Amino acid sequence: MLAKSHVLGGVLALAALAPISAQASASTFQFYGNGPLTDEVSVAPTFINGSLAVTIRAYDDTGKLLSLAKRFDGLGAYGGGLDSTDVDSLFGGSAESLELTFNKSVKLDALGFSLWENGLFGPIDQATLTWGNQSFALGTNNDHGLLVNTFSWSGATAPTGTVFKITSVGTLSSFRLAGIGATAAVPEPTTVLLMGLGLAGIAFTARRASGRNTAA
Repeated sequence: MLAKSHVLGGVLALAALAPISAQASASTFQFYGNGPLTDEVSVAPTFINGSLAVTIRAYDDTGKLLSLAKRFDGLGAYGGGLDSTDVDSLFGGSAESLELTFNKSVKLDALGFSLWENGLFGPIDQATLTWGNQSFALGTNNDHGLLVNTFSWSGATAPTGTVFKITSVGTLSSFRLAGIGATAAVPEPTTVLLMGLGLAGIAFTARRASGRNTAA
């Protein structure tokens, strides 16, 4: 009976902790208005906000690692020479991309872009967001901001993972990453509770087996 009471106490404790473990605070990485007037280039810098960190790499469409360009209006990609320091795929040139690698699984709440043009008759700037085996097209489906155009997600629709790739699409696309909104992904309360119940069941079974062996 004592063993059962200990197991029940453990389950109740896990149930009480479950809602706490499911809480998460959103982190914002702001690049617009937060850099030098002219480009500073580096390779794979890491940006940190609290317990969340993101490493950003730039690539061309052959997979070649490019420099990441940081300026007051956001982050771009630079391949050297006369290459533009924006993320672009201008006039059939290399389709550049930014890869975001987080130190833990996150839900993307928002992505903001500067120099993004929606166009009067259709999207001018276009990009594809990919994560895992999923993708999302970025076009005019943003908030149509004046300086920064923001794409946002919520709930179950939010892209979730540790690695996300933003790839320029089309012959007129040229933009910069202005900001990232992300929330660390955590288990749902029910998931934590079920895990606790499973562990409690294993412990109880082990206790019963031990009791039988002692009696024998």
